[in-house]
Amino acid sequence: MHRLQISLTEIQYEFLKSESFVSGQSIAAILRNLLDEVIQARQADSLSNDPIWAVIGVAAEVDGPTDVSANVDKYLYGQPVTAAGVDQLPQVAEDSDEYTPD
Repeated sequence: MHRLQISLTEIQYEFLKSESFVSGQSIAAILRNLLDEVIQARQADSLSNDPIWAVIGVAAEVDGPTDVSANVDKYLYGQPVTAAGVDQLPQVAEDSDEYTPD
């Protein structure tokens, strides 16, 4: 936690003192709780007003393939998608005794 010193108007101080008396909490705890409420409200408001939500459904009516991310090579290069097998992998060592695992 950070410690700081602030100046309050008389109305603000009287409100905090009253809330402190009613709730049994310190003025510092009341201020922290009030700030938490304001922070949550502002974050919720900024999230709900975020322009990113406007893009939802933009491509819902677009015609075309729906598996592009899964078959990117097929659509970019026209090549069929095949998994690399062991026989297709290049040999790293030229001689079998050139590489020995530890």
